[in-house]
Amino acid sequence: MFKRKVGELARRPGLIAIDATVTAAAAAMACQDVDCLAVVSGRKVVGFVTEPDLCPQLDVDLEESAPVAEVLTRAVGLVSSALGVDDAVRAMLEQHRRHLIVQTPTGAMCGIVTDKELVTALAVDFMVENVLCQNLVRPDTAVVAPETSVRDTLRLLRARDADSVVAVRTQMPVGIFTERDAISKVLGFPDRLTAPLSRVMTSPVISVPGTAMLYKVILYMHQKEVRRVVVVHGDGTLAGLLTQHHILAYARRLL
Repeated sequence: MFKRKVGELARRPGLIAIDATVTAAAAAMACQDVDCLAVVSGRKVVGFVTEPDLCPQLDVDLEESAPVAEVLTRAVGLVSSALGVDDAVRAMLEQHRRHLIVQTPTGAMCGIVTDKELVTALAVDFMVENVLCQNLVRPDTAVVAPETSVRDTLRLLRARDADSVVAVRTQMPVGIFTERDAISKVLGFPDRLTAPLSRVMTSPVISVPGTAMLYKVILYMHQKEVRRVVVVHGDGTLAGLLTQHHILAYARRLL
């Protein structure tokens, strides 16, 4: 398993100027469908800004006109382009990151690899494993009623250190609210903090049955360009959430 090198998966990151606003960064992430941008000063990369950098502060002290320089992170995971996918999985999990900066043997940055690329690379390997989604789904999914305010939902995400929450009604998933929803629909609109979650959540949810084969779900997630899917029981009630982090954590047990 996992014979590919991480350099094969690396892609060029999107760029944002250091004097750009956080609102501009959020718009760029949504437009490019990425959750990480390289922050540049001139031609030099000076750091990175991610959805997790922005989301936890939305209801606290993040001003929409704040410069990216106030939220960028310089602490990033660095890996060699010659590193195998298996070691990249270990590095991402051990460092609790969703992105790794890939360097050439000379130390130059050749791109960025995210959990999304690593999970997609594992799909073929999981074809030989009889793994069902229900083997990975966790029962501790953060859930709220769709009537919950956006502010209270953001507080829950912060308290749970989660990147998404499922909205349920009578145990049925009716929507999902993710970091992408937060920065694309709430950042710049402070009045929406008091609105019900149903106003800004993504609905309907993308769901899969617990009996679905994992490798098929990975390919489905890649096709739909999503980082997570809701897993449901046979009667449609919520079983839990399956994220790319869950898949990587399971893959690590096979290494």
